[in-house]
Amino acid sequence: MSNKHAPIWPIYKRLLGYTRAYWTFMVAAVIAMVVEALAGYHFTKLMEPLVNRGFVNPEPRMAVILPLTILGLFMMRSLATLVSDYALARTGRSVVRDLREQVLEKYLHLPSAHFDSEATPVMVSRLNYDTEQVTQASADALKTLVADTLTIIAMLVVMLQMSVKVTVAMLVVVPLIGVIVSFVGKRYRRISRGIQDGMGSMAQTAEQSLAAQQEVKVHGTQAHEISRYSRLANRMLGLNM
Repeated sequence: MSNKHAPIWPIYKRLLGYTRAYWTFMVAAVIAMVVEALAGYHFTKLMEPLVNRGFVNPEPRMAVILPLTILGLFMMRSLATLVSDYALARTGRSVVRDLREQVLEKYLHLPSAHFDSEATPVMVSRLNYDTEQVTQASADALKTLVADTLTIIAMLVVMLQMSVKVTVAMLVVVPLIGVIVSFVGKRYRRISRGIQDGMGSMAQTAEQSLAAQQEVKVHGTQAHEISRYSRLANRMLGLNM
């Protein structure tokens, strides 16, 4: 397991390194996210003529132009979202596959003493579950970083064009939002580590109970085993919630 107190950015940088083999999908995703942000920008800009020239002071020709423009923007944004989601999903799932293969290869080259010190279900959980979490860390995080950043920039441009004073007033709130986001991000990471460890413990407990099912029946400890597993399951429920 990795050091729980290791810096975050080097870990993400290492995970993003696994996506280099799928750079074509990543480029397509970034281009699609740029198009998505531009569509959002133009749709926001469209609100002023939609209200002023479509409802307040209606113009006959705008009754045709505005619906077609809105439809075109929605189609463009939908297509861009589809491309970005598919490209990121393909990249993320490919990274998970590669990591699983590497982890299994690493396991098969470990000395026998390691298997005596660590339970096999914990290792299987790391192979099947922990690697699954990399999908969000390696690909979805990039979408959040790129798409949200571009959207924020586009919306800031619109706000500055509409009202500089209101924009400056809104920017005063940004540091507070940053503090909240930082706190929530750290808590999510702690919870994620707890979920990963908990999945291994649940798998180990279930494996022990099922492997020794005859002894459990002979000694009548079914209730104890169920209670032990139930405590872990309830802990996982709390962490996931």
